[in-house]
Amino acid sequence: MKRIGVIGCGNMGTALIMGMIKSRFIAPRGIIAWDPDSRKLKQPARSLGIRAARSNLDLVEKSRVILLAVKPQQMEEVLKEIRPHLGRSQLLISIAAGISTRWIEKRIGKAVPVIRVMPNTPALIRSGISAIAPGRFATAAMIRTAKGIFQGVGEVVEVQERLMNAVTAVSGSGPAYFFFLMEQMIEAGVRLGLSKEVARRLVLAIAQGAAKLAVSSGETPALLRARVTSKGGTTEAAFKVFTRARLAKTIQAGIQAAAARAKKLGG
Repeated sequence: MKRIGVIGCGNMGTALIMGMIKSRFIAPRGIIAWDPDSRKLKQPARSLGIRAARSNLDLVEKSRVILLAVKPQQMEEVLKEIRPHLGRSQLLISIAAGISTRWIEKRIGKAVPVIRVMPNTPALIRSGISAIAPGRFATAAMIRTAKGIFQGVGEVVEVQERLMNAVTAVSGSGPAYFFFLMEQMIEAGVRLGLSKEVARRLVLAIAQGAAKLAVSSGETPALLRARVTSKGGTTEAAFKVFTRARLAKTIQAGIQAAAARAKKLGG
């Protein structure tokens, strides 16, 4: 396989580099990376054995696949720098929220293949899920390459690009929703008299166990919830409060707001 270049060595860029290496998708010396922050670049180069590029242009010249692990606000500047050096045999993979393949293709100004991917933060421990959407010029082989890269950090699903803002709102932002619920459960436990450490251990075990049960049982979350909610019991008492507070509608509205923001980021 030709060399893979990674522009951006933040948390997600580094996680993807580690995932490719640990899954043996590519050898460390087959990866070249660049980040304007030399400290972010030196750490994975030293600890993982990858190559450090001298610049974005150096990386583009040496890579067949270029992974754009940059923020949406940085994308236009990065594309402006690299587009004169891009060829049609190269593949661009973007993980920037809200940025469409058409948006990238338009700024490149030539038929360079682009694939858009939305991973999420559990990729940091190789337990994420990524959705991929190919652009107009991406071939079947290129789609397989993109899937191989992201399978190194978890599961992969392929979706139509028109659904990527929904994926961003549900999956990309999704871990934060669960972390917020965990925060509130820990705080409630402390207010009820538990020590913070005991409350934390309980909630982390609940989150892990509930997720495993949902996966292994194959049953719907609604059915699993109903089985815990006995008539006249403690769980029902909690859900009566949640219903009065319109919690379900609030969560739906929040996710819709996230999708709207993803759309806005893409211009």
